[in-house]
Order: sequence, then C-alpha cells, then structure tokens
Amino acid sequence: MKKLFPILMAAVLFLVAFVILRPAPSRMAAVAAYDLKAGHVIVEQDIELKPVPAELLADDAVSDKALIIGQPLRIDRGKGDVIRASHLGNLVTLQPNERAISVRITDANGVSGLLTPGQLVGVIATIPQENSDISGTFSKATIEGLRVLYIDPRFAASQDANVVPSEATPSGMGGLSGLNTNERAREGSVILAVPTDLQTVFYDFSSSGAVSESRSVNALELLAALSYTDGASVTLYLMPQEGAGAFTSPGLWLPDLIKTPLPTATPTPLGTPAPGMSIPSTSTP
Repeated sequence: MKKLFPILMAAVLFLVAFVILRPAPSRMAAVAAYDLKAGHVIVEQDIELKPVPAELLADDAVSDKALIIGQPLRIDRGKGDVIRASHLGNLVTLQPNERAISVRITDANGVSGLLTPGQLVGVIATIPQENSDISGTFSKATIEGLRVLYIDPRFAASQDANVVPSEATPSGMGGLSGLNTNERAREGSVILAVPTDLQTVFYDFSSSGAVSESRSVNALELLAALSYTDGASVTLYLMPQEGAGAFTSPGLWLPDLIKTPLPTATPTPLGTPAPGMSIPSTSTP
C-alpha cells in the first residue's frame, strides 16, 4: 500500500496539471490578413482562417470565407481582427422618403455611445438666447422616430474586443498581450435616417391653460441649423422600438425655473399708548 501511494499522488498531480495547463478550446475564425478600411469590398486574399480561443469570439464571428467574399465592410478592421457578420453589409440603407445626415455628439448628448444601428431616437434642441433684453436657454423636444444608421465605432460603448492576440503569452498585468485596449472616444458621429416629409413640432401648453401651438419643420434643416449655430446643441434620447407613448413638451425657458421667495412683510409698530390708555389684548380662545 505504501508503494502505491506515491503512484496515486503522481497520477492525481498529473491530472490536475493537465486540466490547468491544457490550451483553451478554440474555433476557426476569419480574420483580416491586413488592415482593411470601412467600405472596402472583401476579396479572398483579404481574409485568413485562424484558430482563435473560443472565449474571445462573439456569437456572430464568421468561419466560412464564402460568407464574406464580395461583402463590404461596415467598419475598419486591423490586421488579425476577427470578422463578424455585423461588420458586413452596406453602411446605410435608405427608404425612398429618407435622407441620411450626420450629427456630432458627445457622451453627454449621445446616450454615452449606447446607440446601435436600427434603434429609434428623438431629438431635443437646446438654443441659447443672449442679447441686451433677455438672456437664457430654451430647450424643446422636437422630433422623434429617427432611425440610427451608423455610429462611429470609436465612440460606440460596445467596443469590439475581438482582436486576435499577436502573441498569446501572459503580459505583466496578468492578461494576454496583443489585445486591443484603446480607450473609447468620448465624442463621435452618428448617422440618422431622416424623413423628407415635414415634421410637426408641437408646443403643448394645455397644462398651463394656454392655447397649444405647432409648427412644421424639415428635420434635415433643423439638425443642420442646430449643428452650425453657436451655443445650440442636439441631444439624442432613446425611444421604444414600438408603441412609444406620447408625452407633454411645452418647451422649457430655463430662467423660468428661477424662483425666489417674496420678502416677508414687516409688522407696523403700534407706538406707545398715551397716559390713561391701554392696548387691547387678544386672548386665545
């Protein structure tokens, strides 16, 4: 029995080492053979098939060259980057009554990059008013139902980390060398599909008892004007894909939020009573 114990221990240690040190499962994936620009139509020599650790692959990573060749790229791909199905196809597809326009946004007015093609967004216009008579900022929800066609991948919150490590060796920080660790940009461009029909901007004053108003605008002209007016800005907000409920939007003139208390009335002194007179007193019932 004593002779068998070392053999059993050695077998257990071997099995443990085998489990720990065995390579991670991998799958064949299509990767860029060299740097490829967005819009490039892929040919066979642009793509290589390489084994990639399965844990690094997205669900839509492509492993069949036939599905890629002849397809345009939606975004830039660097040498060794995995090609995904979502990276393929025309950048924009427009309906006959739509036009595409680019809007420059930041984290603050672009939903922190949480935009993906196909989502619907609304637009809030913020316009400053500065002159000798009046000063302040006006903000108004204007148009809704604009479809996101494209978002700058450097700004998108869901950065693509499917980059094949150039050397699958541990780095000093405990990770794998060769992974893309560039920080996400804090501003970028979003391309929106905008209807060519006139849009109604409704000023709902019903809550204050005033007469509500409306005006018709061309959304393309509105977005362009906001982009090129000093101090004006566009803020995008996400909408439900279906069944979005209406909401009240009278527009907000920011100085109207400034309210200060009225001064407290100072009591009038009654004075000193003349001799023989008395000040009537009040008693609490």
